[in-house]
Amino acid sequence: MSTETTNKDSQSDCGCQDNQKPRPTELAIYKQRSKYCLDLYDSKGAAAQQETKYRGEQEIYSEKRCLFRNTEDNYRRYRNLDITVGQEVLQTTDSIKANVDKLKKWNSDLNSLLKKLNKSVKDAKTKFGDLKDAGCKLESSIKDKCWSAQWKALTGKQSEDCKETPKPPIDECKDASKNIEKLICKPKGLMLDIDSIFQSSADVIGIQLFSNIDTLEPLYKDLDTYGKDFEKHISEVTKNRETDVKNLVGDLQKSVKEITKSAMDRNSLRADFEGWYDTQSFLCCPPCDCVTEGTKTGDTNDPNKQSGSTDCYNNCTPRLKDCEDEICQICDRVKQSFCCTPPDPQTPPPPQKPTGCC
Repeated sequence: MSTETTNKDSQSDCGCQDNQKPRPTELAIYKQRSKYCLDLYDSKGAAAQQETKYRGEQEIYSEKRCLFRNTEDNYRRYRNLDITVGQEVLQTTDSIKANVDKLKKWNSDLNSLLKKLNKSVKDAKTKFGDLKDAGCKLESSIKDKCWSAQWKALTGKQSEDCKETPKPPIDECKDASKNIEKLICKPKGLMLDIDSIFQSSADVIGIQLFSNIDTLEPLYKDLDTYGKDFEKHISEVTKNRETDVKNLVGDLQKSVKEITKSAMDRNSLRADFEGWYDTQSFLCCPPCDCVTEGTKTGDTNDPNKQSGSTDCYNNCTPRLKDCEDEICQICDRVKQSFCCTPPDPQTPPPPQKPTGCC
């Protein structure tokens, strides 16, 4: 074997340094192990790549979850605002409209009533003017000489120009003088009162016109328009945020699937890597404990020795029998893992007899 071949094989021994010249069996193992080494390196790279992908999927999921939480919180704020303030504004504007309509009717009725009252006061003022004129005529008739006899008969009084001694009136007319004075004085006071009533009526009509309820109608219409626009804006934003939340839920679910798949692929590649690593480790330095050296002829512990036998195989007993038995025991461990009725852990397993596999 050339030196170049020996160096090449030693470089592919996956770390097992051996200064002795490799034997043909070792060369065969080195050749097969080189293939497994390449598979091990590829598996390690794939596992590292999947680890990086898994961390990236975690970061993407974290960002999407944060975005989802913020969007959901924003959606809830607008939804609660729409449920409370938005509906409250709409109901308030409806109530204000009903109240404004009722106030307009009351205002119209009040205006008609005040005008009617003012007309009645004006008519009453005319009547009171006639009464005052009648009182003035009555007062002027007292000093009229043409009516002095009647005045004397009713009141017992005479005019100032008369020098006669006054005589008391008859009993039926004893209060006539006071009553006549009232008839003269009262119309003057009533005339002043009706003037005050007429002026107050005019002032009330002016106040009523000044505080015109009709001016509330355009204000209400503006309030109604702004309230509906506000509620419409809140409702539209709420619907948009709800759509965003639904879309983000889908993205978040997709991200969860991706990160789960990435984790499963990572675990699978880890298992592959560990399998290749264990295979390479076994081929590099195989712990063949089951291989036993044969016993010498004449050994009393040799199970194959027969008394007086001259078989030439007495000195060549098999070395791999224990390995065969250990392989057969794998079947029992598989049964314990996958069979429906696993053995009772309290019961010790029966002794294994190397009589065949499974």
